[in-house]
Amino acid sequence: MSVSKDKIWKLVAPLLVMAVMLLIPVPDGMPPQAWHYFAVFVAMIVGMILEPIPATAISFIAVTICVIGSNYLLFDAKELADPAFDAGKQALKWGLAGFSSTTVWLVFGAFIFALGYEVTGLGRRIALFMVKFMGKRTLTLGYAIVIIDIMLAPFTPSNTARTGGTVFPVIKNLPPLFKSFPNDPSSRRIGGYLMWMMVISTSLSSSMFVTGAAPNVLGLEFVSKIAGIQISWLQWFLSFLPVGLILLIVAPWLSYVLYKPEVTHSAEVSEWAGGALKEMGRLTSKEITLIGLVLLSLALWVFGGDFIDATAVGLLAVSLMLALHVVPWKDITKYNSAWNTLVNLATLVVMANGLTRSGFIDWFANTMSTHLEGFSPNATVIVLVLVFYFAHYLFASLSAHTATMLPVILAVGKGIPGVPMEHLCILLVLSIGIMGCLTPYATGPGVIIYGCGYVKSKDYWRLGAIFGVIYISLLLLVGWPILALWS
Repeated sequence: MSVSKDKIWKLVAPLLVMAVMLLIPVPDGMPPQAWHYFAVFVAMIVGMILEPIPATAISFIAVTICVIGSNYLLFDAKELADPAFDAGKQALKWGLAGFSSTTVWLVFGAFIFALGYEVTGLGRRIALFMVKFMGKRTLTLGYAIVIIDIMLAPFTPSNTARTGGTVFPVIKNLPPLFKSFPNDPSSRRIGGYLMWMMVISTSLSSSMFVTGAAPNVLGLEFVSKIAGIQISWLQWFLSFLPVGLILLIVAPWLSYVLYKPEVTHSAEVSEWAGGALKEMGRLTSKEITLIGLVLLSLALWVFGGDFIDATAVGLLAVSLMLALHVVPWKDITKYNSAWNTLVNLATLVVMANGLTRSGFIDWFANTMSTHLEGFSPNATVIVLVLVFYFAHYLFASLSAHTATMLPVILAVGKGIPGVPMEHLCILLVLSIGIMGCLTPYATGPGVIIYGCGYVKSKDYWRLGAIFGVIYISLLLLVGWPILALWS
């Protein structure tokens, strides 16, 4: 089978980057193994961006390389000189540590919840129900799209599966009812607005809950390992809630003003959704059981923090779903997204931890802190959050962005005296989801929505820039002061 030149270039580029970095002399003061490790880490990120093979395979290979080359990449001369130090055993222990991460398994549990929504049809029923009762006006239909996404977000950590797999299939049926078609001037009749509202909804819902997007959990792991700060499910939710409520109220209306559809009333939409609901029939026993498990899990996540871990709640829910026949085990074994994300997050957690293990983070923090000495602690927080947020213009994956930038930004903040690290950490991780509105390639649902042809490129970039600035401004100007009051 022939391999295209483009594929060959994508395969060679990460190796070339690593080779060039390894040929560069080790920076002053940096442990040699830290520079060598950083070269592998950067090559991994380049590979994840270019994707000559799946991104998860790239991170898996990177961990394997580091385990095999641990004497050169992870451990310093003092450790290796100790006769009692078993480098091979320690390297393997390090390489597999991500699979024992509680946050990684929390995401896996939430993925199985998402499977339950899909298998039982509850996700589609919720979407149709909201469209039926809020779909008579285009503006209220915009609010319905956001509310649907938020309702599904706590239990669907893949925004691509949630927005792209559950909400999008329902909403894409609506524009043709008004003779609004993709890649056509008629797209502005109603299709463009509805599609843009899904961009708004996925970015907002992804930041509202820690389980709203897989990179959120990856971010929490970095915060825990690098900054030593723990952020609970409830703390995350309450920290974003003031900003989230404002955006829930303002964003659909502002989108309506800035990207106003020609069709403002839409009785046909409500009628179509009602007909689709009628075809589905009454709630099934599996749907009712799933609703009960959703309410139980939410109650334990919100009120059970003192006696049960959030991950244990997720695993309990999965166990009950299996025991009560909501989802059969064979469906779980075939659910590629869950297993792929499990391996992806576990390996990325390990690779990010390696930056600390090799000594890179400490060196980088000490080096960068000297360049920011003239900034006040609060100004430093603002600069670091803005750099992290707008750097997403350079990335086509929230996970790759988080894995690349967050450890470095945390290291810089940690190295500067007086910086309120808890506030910095919370602001950074809360910004991961909302940056998904910036570009057509910012996140998975964006690619799907842009690809359907209802929102022109120039409109997407214009709206993305406007809402991107609004999102981060509200987080810093409203979310941060309230966070400081609570602290």
